[in-house]
Amino acid sequence: MPIARHSPCRLAWCLLPACFTAALALPLRSDEPPPPAAPAGQAETPLNAAALATRIDDLLAARWSAEQIEPAPLADDAEFLRRVSLDIAGRIPSVSEAREFLASDAPAKRAAAVERLLSSAGYAAHLARALRDVMLPGASANPQTQLIVLPFESWLRLRLSDDVPYDQLVGELLTAGTAPDGGDARRAAAPSPAAFFQVNEYKPENLAASTSRIFLGVQVQCAQCHNHPFARWTREEFWRFAGFFTPDSNDRRGLEIPNTGNRAAPRFLDGSDPGWAGGESGRVVLARWLASRDNPYFARATVNRLWYQFFGHGLVEPADDLDESNPPSHPEILDELTRQFVAHGFDLKFLVRTITATRAYQLSSRTTHPSQDDPRSFARMPLRSMTADQLYDSLVQATGFEEQPATGWRAAAMFNPTSTRSDFLGKFADTGPSPTDFQGSIPQALTRMNGTLVARATNLRESATLGAVIDAPFLDRAGKIETLFLACLSRPPRAEEAARFEAYAARADQDPKQALADVFWALLNSAEFALNH
Repeated sequence: MPIARHSPCRLAWCLLPACFTAALALPLRSDEPPPPAAPAGQAETPLNAAALATRIDDLLAARWSAEQIEPAPLADDAEFLRRVSLDIAGRIPSVSEAREFLASDAPAKRAAAVERLLSSAGYAAHLARALRDVMLPGASANPQTQLIVLPFESWLRLRLSDDVPYDQLVGELLTAGTAPDGGDARRAAAPSPAAFFQVNEYKPENLAASTSRIFLGVQVQCAQCHNHPFARWTREEFWRFAGFFTPDSNDRRGLEIPNTGNRAAPRFLDGSDPGWAGGESGRVVLARWLASRDNPYFARATVNRLWYQFFGHGLVEPADDLDESNPPSHPEILDELTRQFVAHGFDLKFLVRTITATRAYQLSSRTTHPSQDDPRSFARMPLRSMTADQLYDSLVQATGFEEQPATGWRAAAMFNPTSTRSDFLGKFADTGPSPTDFQGSIPQALTRMNGTLVARATNLRESATLGAVIDAPFLDRAGKIETLFLACLSRPPRAEEAARFEAYAARADQDPKQALADVFWALLNSAEFALNH
């Protein structure tokens, strides 16, 4: 499909809201990382998600008042539904979901939408991919590691589908056996957490660095060769922690510190000695401490990580650096969420319910006052880039695209390197250092404009969504344009948009069906479609 075919509709694209078209051209910048973290308190009487959200809202409101910050207005229903669908299920809502939600006047419909999404298959699939990218950074975009990443993602999805508490999930990961044996593709593709050990090359020092950063928010790796230059961690503390991952899992003497002749016996990062019992391996002992209620790091790091996922900015930034020298922007909120996360048995869905019920999460992304510019204030929702998976799944949702299933060894290995999805994810794997600070590439723009998926989606003979809209006998031209808006942007067109797109589609010098295809193409290529807002 030549690019020139759509040149008239590019004018229509420019008619979309200026805040979105400008965002595509310019990188979004995050502010400086905020400051430091108080220790987590003990679990208290559990609050329900709504009550905890109210407490968080009160703390934020007090800060806004004290700092003379004027928060953005609440997002409208269309903006909220699209955002929460992307954040929980990893895709935009369907036309029917959007119509039903926008037509409802139920007072608790936002909470009901969250529950529906948490019960969907999309919740486990999307969170599994998000955790995959945290636990195996960069591995999903590397063709050399794809075959071990997919079984890991499948394992995460199954555990999340079963609502396994997060402390149990992490404990199972850390105490997993070695990599699948043999060369059979089906056995190698069985769901397994082994990839965590494989990408770390089974080296105690690599596993110690990854485990502390990912699950504790502690950047201890800088102390591997010398005492940490900025934090309090010493070289001996690093190798004591690495001792839990010795090849001989029953070796309680730990590891020799390189080039010193000294051996560091295993010890936890809080300075306590392991409570060895019987023939337990170091990883079993470590997992019990790491995911315990009394661990001062684990619950706190998890809460901050999930807050970052839903806001694009953590209560502590960077999200994996919860050091004393890097305090949280809102310590009271981090403390409250941490205590309640523990009190609710490390239930990830409880955190999702709480975060999405807060006023901060439900604020509009549109800037209405200069005081909203600092992302650490959470006074408006920042514009965020979609992940590659979110963008692909949203394009599939909007267009009705169906990929032919893989056969042979590709089906056995769950990986088809020639698939449309693999090709798309390979191009969109790198969107920038954070969701709020990104810059798209020329290959990414070309893929959205003329790639296989969009080309078929806007082809009059092949497009499922476009074909259904064009052939709908009960829809007039305005109704068809509205349906395309709902399919792509989860909202009806504004009055000025409807008038201009209808005028374009009604022009006598073009095929009316092709005109609708141009409208669809323009919406799919808009900045508003590509951003989570």
